[in-house]
Amino acid sequence: MKVLILSMSTGQGHHATGQAIQEYFQNQGVECRMIDAYGYIRPMLQDAVSKAYMLSTKFTPKASSLLYELVVKKNEPMNKYSVIKLSNTLMASELREYFDDYKPNVIICTHVLPATMVNILIEKGCLNAITVGIVTDFTLHPLWEETRSLDYYVTVNELLDHQLMQKGLDLKKVLPYGIPIKPKFSIRGDQKKAREDLKLDLRMPTILLMSGSMGYGKIDKTIEHLDELPIDFQTLVVCGKNKRQYRKIKKLTTRKRFDVYGYVDNVDQMMDAADCIITKPGGITSSEALAKELPMIMVNPIPGQEERNAEFMLNNGLALQATKTFPLEEAIFTLFKNPERLKHLKRTIRLYGKKEATQKLCDFLTAEVAKRGNLLYESCPAEIGSSLKFLLK
Repeated sequence: MKVLILSMSTGQGHHATGQAIQEYFQNQGVECRMIDAYGYIRPMLQDAVSKAYMLSTKFTPKASSLLYELVVKKNEPMNKYSVIKLSNTLMASELREYFDDYKPNVIICTHVLPATMVNILIEKGCLNAITVGIVTDFTLHPLWEETRSLDYYVTVNELLDHQLMQKGLDLKKVLPYGIPIKPKFSIRGDQKKAREDLKLDLRMPTILLMSGSMGYGKIDKTIEHLDELPIDFQTLVVCGKNKRQYRKIKKLTTRKRFDVYGYVDNVDQMMDAADCIITKPGGITSSEALAKELPMIMVNPIPGQEERNAEFMLNNGLALQATKTFPLEEAIFTLFKNPERLKHLKRTIRLYGKKEATQKLCDFLTAEVAKRGNLLYESCPAEIGSSLKFLLK
């Protein structure tokens, strides 16, 4: 059995999902590879897409939000002669070369763009592998209507079924297992031990403040506001890859304790130590926090999918959201001054936290391959081997 995971460089969440699946499969002795789809086709394209995503979300958030709202309403597939469909078809023809060489039994897409290319290959009769698209947020992204030929769709919850139906996707193909996360986030570790390992005060209420892997957000201002609160707590601050922000925060003088970190690989341990987390509502981070049964206060959602994530979390009683009229310090004060509110959040979180999403998906796909008689990959028919013939077919 061979598994191929196709990811994209638009934030770290898609890669994190792929890494969780890859790690599980490899631990089971299954051959599994992960590649950046655009990176394989055109390395320069991968870099351009990644930078465009970061710049648009950081410097033109309002324009990004308006564009998202326009595109997300589209429910019908594009005309096959549209510019986007033709360019995706050309890229799919190049991606096919990798498939023909590796010959995977299962192809998993952690982003909708490679999923659209895989869908094109299915429609042209070039794939007989099991194909899976993973929705890595608490909402359905634009372009999923372009993937109706995939075998399965993994979603965070059954509550997305209505959105799937609007996009014309078959609910019989839906696997509402949750977003796959690494096993270390699936178990709530001992809080006392985690605090001991991190050299924290064992009795002090603890906050985990994260800015995401790319270090977005004005954490220095957040720390100044938190430092003024008339309640005692200690805070773990993770700046991600933003070195400038890290250096700036390290110079701050505060009355409360703030332990400042750059990019770390022990977020799971920090979650175990914390009583709540302040972070952007990314799909992966939110899923990890829910699995850890850790109450969230959401801040600075990226326009589009993260704004929808925040709506899902709020509407289902899973988190609080800091806004201009309900600032972060008020949200913290509300939680820590009302222990019953904290307990209620944790009870609701237990209903939604999908702790075994990765295991369920990988075990399901292993069983599917066995059921189909160790499905073998077949190369694309020779008569449509050239890019031009492939495009016109």
